[in-house]
Amino acid sequence: MNYRSEPLRGLRDSLPIMLAYFPIAITFGVLATSSGIPWLTTCLISVCVYAGSAQFMMASLALTGISTISMVITILLVNLRHFLYGTTLGPTFMSWAEGKKWIAAFGLTDEVFAVTSGRSVGETPSPRYQYTFSFACYFSWVAGTVVGASIGGIVPSAVSQVLSFALPSLFLALLLLGRRTLPYLISAICGGAIASLASLMKLGSVGIIAGAIVGATLGMAVQRWFERTSKATGQEVTS
Repeated sequence: MNYRSEPLRGLRDSLPIMLAYFPIAITFGVLATSSGIPWLTTCLISVCVYAGSAQFMMASLALTGISTISMVITILLVNLRHFLYGTTLGPTFMSWAEGKKWIAAFGLTDEVFAVTSGRSVGETPSPRYQYTFSFACYFSWVAGTVVGASIGGIVPSAVSQVLSFALPSLFLALLLLGRRTLPYLISAICGGAIASLASLMKLGSVGIIAGAIVGATLGMAVQRWFERTSKATGQEVTS
């Protein structure tokens, strides 16, 4: 991969996420400003926080008058899954300089992690590719927020609620575009079931974390069982 093609590849890979981020960010901007949050504050939330579900929750908590400490703790719990993302991709970026890792970490959203983890199998993404990919998604989110915040005062709330379908649709598309193997499907189904059950039990972000851990662990266990079985079968055939 040459110097020029890596950023182009990163931009190409970011386009589906950019197209999904833009309407979701518009929804956030509309809902935030229509709820009374100032335009500048709304935009700064996307610029500094850059976490879709956490931003919607932050706007909701701010309107309830919750304390700053409680809000910070709640947002940290919601985004605790990013710790798992970082540890998963850590070995992939081991050869990077420490400062470059921190820059890449800022742009590590759910969707960026999903694409990066798939693209990095067998290769280490270069900073040129990863920065282009991550920050193209970031700029799409910020741009959508600016647009939504700018029109928030004139858009009916019923219309803004319709745009919220983009977030679950994006996650579903990323799931269907993943590896279609039995361990992958078992991991996805188990994780989704646990997260859904936790949601019904009003456990909040605990279900997302538990679903990710249990689903990934179960999928890995099944994958290793398949590998051991195939090796044993190969040895029997050879003997």
